[in-house]
Amino acid sequence: MSAPTPTVVTLAQCCDALDATLGAAASLKTHQSYDDLTESINEPPLLQVYWESIAPAGTETDRSTYQAGIRQTALVFHADLYAAHRSGNIGQEMKVALPIADEIIAILEAQDTKPFFGLVGIKTYAWRAERAIFEYAGATYLGIRFTITLGIF
Repeated sequence: MSAPTPTVVTLAQCCDALDATLGAAASLKTHQSYDDLTESINEPPLLQVYWESIAPAGTETDRSTYQAGIRQTALVFHADLYAAHRSGNIGQEMKVALPIADEIIAILEAQDTKPFFGLVGIKTYAWRAERAIFEYAGATYLGIRFTITLGIF
């Protein structure tokens, strides 16, 4: 019996799948995948999705003994929510950011059946979020960075 053939998933496909899924948050004015990123932010709230890092599983080998030699890979993506320009009133900025964060969190938590994010090949995922102050094209924004790790095998 031969090992199952893994589904090939590209970084671009993952970015686009995350962008399409998370970009459905109703309060976003716009969202951008890796190839649509702009040099400036015209009007927040904006979500940008891009690839950050890759880590093959295991220490001595990236093949899983228990998965009949299937390569397991963890792909890390950022989904940066630029919620509001920094204006010196963090309370007002947080008032904008948190409802959008709640929408995105609800979308992430709704991913409970495969294919996750609508992309065959994503077998697992994990995420975390943290408040951030972003500097982008000479401007400062209050936002939230979602770090999403996709398990591909």
